[in-house]
Amino acid sequence: MAINENTSKPARHVLVIGDTGAGKSQMLRTLIPDRGVRVLAFDPDRDHVVHHFKTGAEWAKEVMRALKTGKNFRLAWEGESPQDFERFCKCTFDALDGRYDTHIIMEEAAEFAGTSGPARGAFGNLQRRARKYGGILYTVGQRAAEVPTTARRQAHVKYIGFVDPEDREAAAKLAGLTVEQIAEIQPNTLTFWKCEKGKQPEKVTIEYRPKPEK
Repeated sequence: MAINENTSKPARHVLVIGDTGAGKSQMLRTLIPDRGVRVLAFDPDRDHVVHHFKTGAEWAKEVMRALKTGKNFRLAWEGESPQDFERFCKCTFDALDGRYDTHIIMEEAAEFAGTSGPARGAFGNLQRRARKYGGILYTVGQRAAEVPTTARRQAHVKYIGFVDPEDREAAAKLAGLTVEQIAEIQPNTLTFWKCEKGKQPEKVTIEYRPKPEK
């Protein structure tokens, strides 16, 4: 169970949407420090520079070991099913400690959550409660239309990259932009619309960053 609740923690959850080649992993590499932080990831395609584990048992054991040391860590489970994703969300919430920030990457969350409506179960609990325990969620997906409504509402910042033309209308609605603005983003440019609550949307282009050594 998460410990040391801190209700003064600000809203920092992030939603990143983009088709293959949009630069979603590059965006997370830009947002999350390379070192000196806690990172837990659900990473089926091994997109991120973390220590990967194929089974949930191996991953959970290493998470518990890392928590006991009090040191920072970067640990990912290469899950492959909705059941794996749900277990990841439950174990991740239980690992949170409000004294520390924990960056939580959830690749293809919409696919594994299995709903575009309200997020339920452990995923919904993580979305709604992680902030108070230092959790910073990075919900990542390819299609805006498939993102659970809870993840949309909880995200303080949304990054919208190149999306499939069929998804432009949903992406525009999600970001509060026009379909024409969404269509301005071209593939393989590492360009995104940044839509932060309380601020005007802005177009940002990030620098390509090769994978650092673990």
